[in-house]
Amino acid sequence: MDKRNIIRKVRLTPEEDALFKRKAARYKTVSAMVRDAVAQFDDTATRGKVKALREMTALYHKYEQDLGWLGGNFNQTMKRANELAITQELTPQFFEQVLYPQVTQLQQLINDIKREQHHIAKQLTRL
Repeated sequence: MDKRNIIRKVRLTPEEDALFKRKAARYKTVSAMVRDAVAQFDDTATRGKVKALREMTALYHKYEQDLGWLGGNFNQTMKRANELAITQELTPQFFEQVLYPQVTQLQQLINDIKREQHHIAKQLTRL
C-alpha cells in the first residue's frame, strides 16, 4: 500500500466544515471521504448530466404545453358531443367522422408523449 504523505490544505467556513463531517459520517475519516469523492468526480460527466437535465426540463415544459392544448381540445370536443347528444343531434356519422378521429388523434399524441417521457427517464437513470 502506498504511504500517504502529501497533505492538501483546504480553507472552509464552519458551515462547510459541518457539511464535510456529515458527508464523511460513513467513512473512517474526512480524508477518506474526500479521496472517494475525488475518485468518483468526473467534470465531463457532470456537465453531460447538467446538459441532459436541461434538455429534459425543456421537453417536459413542451409536453406540459402540448398536454394543455390536448386537454382544451378534448374538453371542447366532449362538450360539443354532450350538447349534440342532449338535443339528439349526435348521429353515428358525426361520431365516426368528427368525434372518433379527434379522440384517436388525442390518444395517439398522449401515448407519444408518455413514451418519450419514459425514454428520457430511462436515459437519465443511466447518467
